[in-house]
Amino acid sequence: MSEPKSKLKSIIREYLSETELKETLHDPKLDLGFRFIFPKGKNPQGRPLGRPFTVVKTKNKSFLDISSPVTISEEHIKILNSMKKVAKDKFFRKLTKTFLLKEVFFNFDLKNNRYVIIDNIFFNKNKVISKNTFYKSIKKVLGCVIFSILELQDFCSGEFDISDLSLAT
Repeated sequence: MSEPKSKLKSIIREYLSETELKETLHDPKLDLGFRFIFPKGKNPQGRPLGRPFTVVKTKNKSFLDISSPVTISEEHIKILNSMKKVAKDKFFRKLTKTFLLKEVFFNFDLKNNRYVIIDNIFFNKNKVISKNTFYKSIKKVLGCVIFSILELQDFCSGEFDISDLSLAT
């Protein structure tokens, strides 16, 4: 690994000391890759507080990808599958608009009952990013994940009319 790549990997690993680092990814397509949980810690019942994340830098790219996957629960899948297609489509179209407004990338894989939310951080001319920028990106993705989960729970519980779905600012 070249010196700049090694330095970047070291910086990101240092930034991740404030998370629960789970795994270092080893893939020839990547300059670096880590899986982690953010925020770290457990609730009183002993369940993790955080969400799973991945940070990667693909070779020959000038940015980091920070992503978090969401798997739709069996309970919500059953409820969604019992609805008319138009209602489900409208819900996911509203989530799409929310993600676009929050300036994150996303990929819905509804055949496999999951989606992922992604943010990119582009490097400055010195090929570095600040810790503040790094964590702002993580928090932006985390906010979109939590928002989408809460909206899905509300939608599936029938607590609101789909036309009430709007972006929380």
